[in-house]
Amino acid sequence: MNARNDPKPAVAPPPDYRVHTRLDLKNDTRAVAAVRTVLVLTVAVLFGAAVLLDLPLRSGWGTAPTVVVTVVACLGYLAVHELTHGLVSRILSGVRPTYAVRFPFLTTGSDAWLTRNAAVTVTLAPVALWGAVLVALLFTVPVDVVLTVFVVTVVNFAGSAGDYVQAGALWRLPASALVQDNGHETTTAVPAGPTPAGPTGR
Repeated sequence: MNARNDPKPAVAPPPDYRVHTRLDLKNDTRAVAAVRTVLVLTVAVLFGAAVLLDLPLRSGWGTAPTVVVTVVACLGYLAVHELTHGLVSRILSGVRPTYAVRFPFLTTGSDAWLTRNAAVTVTLAPVALWGAVLVALLFTVPVDVVLTVFVVTVVNFAGSAGDYVQAGALWRLPASALVQDNGHETTTAVPAGPTPAGPTGR
């Protein structure tokens, strides 16, 4: 197995790599449309699931306390979501990530160039990890907390629409591709010369 077919995370792509694509989910009109579509579909699926499962989406706390607790929980989740991106990126690359606010988003960036598979892992880690935790909580927390947990669950899955779109774009790259997400845009690099049209499954 050679280095080109199984690249390692790095702080710079090898000299025989060339920039392949650049993606900014905030300013790319097609990406924005895709994110919005995925977000709406995800919200619809989640509310449909709540109805089918007859989740008790009510609280005995009263409106004001419920709203305050839910908003605080959502803000806390957003911070944890980005910290999870950063932690997984740091583990896989050894490079310290950066965090910033790009209204209306919190963002995580890194100077590291990750393998395609590692980049997909970083992208989907928060929604997968915290999604599993939140779904488990929906069926174990007291009834007064279910509404708050459900809203955070919606934020987790629907709010990760951009992550789904980015992961899909990355997965269509050849396995030899390298990826850098600096928090503003995602840059991909591939070996110079002919490359496979799609993923090789590695």
